[in-house]
Amino acid sequence: MLIVTVDEFKKMIRNNDERIEEVDIVTTGTCGIMSGTLGIFHIPFNEIFKRAEKIFLDNIEGKVGVCPNEYLGKVDALFYGEVGFLFKRLVRGEELEAKAIADGKVYRNIVNIDELPTAKMLGTRMAFKNYMAFTNLGEPVKTIFHRFELKRGEATFSGCGEINPLENMVIKSEKDIIGKKALLNGAEALILGFGTRSSLERPNIMISADMKEMDSYYLGGFYTSGGIEIYNTVAIAVDVREHREALMKLDKDIALPLANIFGREIIDKGKYSEVWEDVDLRPKVHVERCKNCKSCVSEISCPTEAIKRENGKIKISEDCFGCGVCKICPYNVFEIKLGSICGIPIVCRQSDRKRALDLAKELKRRLKDETKENRDY
Repeated sequence: MLIVTVDEFKKMIRNNDERIEEVDIVTTGTCGIMSGTLGIFHIPFNEIFKRAEKIFLDNIEGKVGVCPNEYLGKVDALFYGEVGFLFKRLVRGEELEAKAIADGKVYRNIVNIDELPTAKMLGTRMAFKNYMAFTNLGEPVKTIFHRFELKRGEATFSGCGEINPLENMVIKSEKDIIGKKALLNGAEALILGFGTRSSLERPNIMISADMKEMDSYYLGGFYTSGGIEIYNTVAIAVDVREHREALMKLDKDIALPLANIFGREIIDKGKYSEVWEDVDLRPKVHVERCKNCKSCVSEISCPTEAIKRENGKIKISEDCFGCGVCKICPYNVFEIKLGSICGIPIVCRQSDRKRALDLAKELKRRLKDETKENRDY
């Protein structure tokens, strides 16, 4: 069985490589902001109480679950919303303060992910096939689609284009995907079916995995001017025999509509080739240009907290998302080419091809290692 990653497969297409006829499986991937993400936890405490009325992890409030766990000192809880940085810290193995309020009393416990009997992630809508790019035809506005206010003459976009799993699959009904395995943030995951707001024309998937098996590199928080979002990474193996026509599409064949941020009416239509071809996935850092400003605007503004100064030197960690916001530096310390859509320059990218390709490569490795076990991803 010949297994290749999606970028290897697309290169074969561009190079008219005859070996493409021998390929059986293509591992695809996508990474981006996936707002409908929640965590399902079972949180233990050291004291017994009747039933929690409120629950917190590091002062982020969750929702107490329906199971009462009466007089057990345990809480079933859901956490969603501004949890990107919280979930990343948890998966990294950091200790967090759990706090429950019951009968007017506060109960506390310090926990890490290994001490939580249950820590599951549920993505209610992931790996969208059809995204849009946004621009602004009016006054500057705060939005979840940009780190700053989106201004007239600026554009932002999401979607990994030709490497996105759902762009490389032909889905005729929900039955085509239910029960299929995948990787979610590095953990073996199960596709539960279509996600919320999904349709055959604009599909996305609902997916679940154990957070204890995840790699913190693949998920995290993303600051926007409209609040904190969460990004995730999904990889899915695609059978060439079943999806060959879709797999043959390249960025130039995939539409990227441009919409007005107000009302989201489509005002033009571009292609993913405009935003993903001849661009940089990560910024170049010109350390020699750094003036060691008292307040570094790029460090303060980085949506994923990837930019840090150590001993007076600027550095970017692996938390970098390649969004391009760091270009705000007045001394051009950070250089990254983002492309444009319908002639409008991209100022913020909310999908990360590097992480997507990394997870697609990891899925290929696992499939090759497990082929003898006949495990189906």
